[in-house]
Amino acid sequence: MRIATLITWLLTASLGGFMLRTWVARGGLRRERARAGGLPPQLIFGHATLAITGLVLWGCFMASGVRGLAWAAIACVMVAVGLGLSTVTLWTPYPTVYPAAREERAPVVPGRSEAEYQVTDEMIARLLADPFPERRQRVIQPNMAVLVPVAHGFLAIATFVLAVTAASMA
Repeated sequence: MRIATLITWLLTASLGGFMLRTWVARGGLRRERARAGGLPPQLIFGHATLAITGLVLWGCFMASGVRGLAWAAIACVMVAVGLGLSTVTLWTPYPTVYPAAREERAPVVPGRSEAEYQVTDEMIARLLADPFPERRQRVIQPNMAVLVPVAHGFLAIATFVLAVTAASMA
């Protein structure tokens, strides 16, 4: 169980390191500082520092067998998970309507206008020519920009569960 925890922790840290390196290399730190309400660098680097500190403490626990080190590592990963959830929550874009978009929208009217039901001659001709067009196969390709953080989060949860289980059994 200890080794499984170490492996998941290393995988989680690898994905986290990849994301942090990519974010810094693409100017994320500079962009967040320049933006009003941007994420403070302490949040990002505190998350990474606590996770690595926990990993080092877990390695010391594995080498020495002292249970206190395991629980200290778990405390570090708990705080790191909290900071990670805060980061994801603050970075997640929420649907908003900007003032310009609000002005362009048609007013909400109980009955629909005729403009909503107008059909062009071209549409009718195309439908009569081919009433059952072939459906194109959609090829779904994974978006790595989404998969990496999701995998990082699931691995962090697995790491926490494995660490608590291993520390309880020690």
